[in-house]
Amino acid sequence: MKERNYERLREALDRLPTYNSPTDNWAEIAQQLTPPLSERLPSYAPPPAVWNAVSQELDAAPRGRMRSLPFSRILAIAATVLLLLTTGVFLVNREQGPTVSYTYSQEAQPTAVAADWDDDEASFDRARREVLARNEPQLNNLGHELDELTSAREEVKSMLTAYGDDPSVVQQLAEIERERADVYRRIIVEL
Repeated sequence: MKERNYERLREALDRLPTYNSPTDNWAEIAQQLTPPLSERLPSYAPPPAVWNAVSQELDAAPRGRMRSLPFSRILAIAATVLLLLTTGVFLVNREQGPTVSYTYSQEAQPTAVAADWDDDEASFDRARREVLARNEPQLNNLGHELDELTSAREEVKSMLTAYGDDPSVVQQLAEIERERADVYRRIIVEL
C-alpha cells in the first residue's frame, strides 16, 4: 500500500529542528537510577516471638492420613489401563494387509520374417509379358493394376530395409502381396 501524501510528510519531517540534549543530562539520569529500589525501601525484622508461634503451629498441626482413592476411581483407572493394553496388542498384531509380490516374464523374441516375396517374381514377369503380347483392354487394365501394386511393393520393401522388420510395414507388404496374387489369378483366368 502506498502512503498518501508521503512527500509532504517527508518535507515536514525534514523541516523540524534537531535537538541535542546536554551530556550532563545522561549523567544525572544514571545517578538517579544508581541506588536500586530494594535498597531504598526500609526492611523490618519480625520479633522472635512471632517466628516461634508460627513454628509451634506447624509442629502441632495434625498430620492427616493419606487419603485413599474410592473404589469407583480405582475401577476406572484399571479399565483405562486395560483398554490401552488391549488397543496396543490389537495394533501390534493387526493384519498388515495383503502381501504384494511382483512377477514378470520375458516374452520370446518374434522369429525373423522370411522374405519369400521375391520367389514368385519370375511367374509375375511371364504374366506381364503375356499381357503385353495379347494387348487386350481387360488384360491391359489388369496389367496396369499389377504394375501399380508392384511399384507400391518396391516402396514398402525400401521402407522395410530402412526401418527394419517393423510389424506394421511387414503387414502392409503382406497386404500388397495378397492383392498382387489376386490380380495374378484374374490375369490367369483371362488368359
